[in-house]
Amino acid sequence: MSELRFECTQCGRCCRNNGEFAHVYLNDRESDALAEHLGLDLVAFLERHTFVDEYGWTQLRTTGARCVFLDVDTNQCGVYEARPTQCRTFPFWRETVRDGAWTPEVREICEGVGRGRLYSIEEVEVQMRAMEQAED
Repeated sequence: MSELRFECTQCGRCCRNNGEFAHVYLNDRESDALAEHLGLDLVAFLERHTFVDEYGWTQLRTTGARCVFLDVDTNQCGVYEARPTQCRTFPFWRETVRDGAWTPEVREICEGVGRGRLYSIEEVEVQMRAMEQAED
């Protein structure tokens, strides 16, 4: 893997349904943090904002073709401080980097890949590991 450039442009495209990247999965810790952030008890949060898919994974609901927490007027995340690891680490996922470069799929979704700050191999690895650990 090599260094990668990335700069979030706050376009909000990563918060919209994008083919295979259309799902936001939550672990128990993330569900707890989001419920607390929203001032809801866990059961209310889960009933209101999530569903369990056919594989038993908890996912955030979408509104139309976007995350329920995306403010369409500002493209800002309504739960930014408590956002899931999947959101925190995007686009630094193993499936979006191939042979040390951004994949064409992630380039179509995210206008910030290939721009801005240069992230070292070590920084990229930290993000990728965080994503993998959240999946456990």
